[in-house]
Amino acid sequence: MAITPVVSGSPPVAESPLSHDEAAAIDALPWPLLERQRLRLLAHSLRSLQAAAGRSDGALPSGSELEAWAVAQPQLQREHHFRQLLIEQLSAAGMRLKQIAEAQAPEQTPLSLSLEQLIRASTPPQSQAHQPTPPASPDDHPPND
Repeated sequence: MAITPVVSGSPPVAESPLSHDEAAAIDALPWPLLERQRLRLLAHSLRSLQAAAGRSDGALPSGSELEAWAVAQPQLQREHHFRQLLIEQLSAAGMRLKQIAEAQAPEQTPLSLSLEQLIRASTPPQSQAHQPTPPASPDDHPPND
């Protein structure tokens, strides 16, 4: 059974669809933890959708392909409610992956995206605190109350 660390300081998770190198690349990003976790969830979803489709290129798996894949997962076989929630979440992540794929030049399919493309698409914007404040112009003045 493969053991992959999830987050620095977190206990390992068995059989993660992310490789050790992918998890390490996400952990090494100089982003806030929440942003790294969002990226990890998106990358995990991509790998799960690829597994459900049985391919790493092309369109997203259908609902029936997702259901068949989820039922085949031993840890989900007796968890009907959770399985349905997982399928809904994977479908939502698939829509985000589709948006990212369509924004690529040239356009790609959702299942063909790389971790690097997910990182570029998920890079948090610079915070306003780090943006230089432009000098005030003589026309800038507080409103009269």
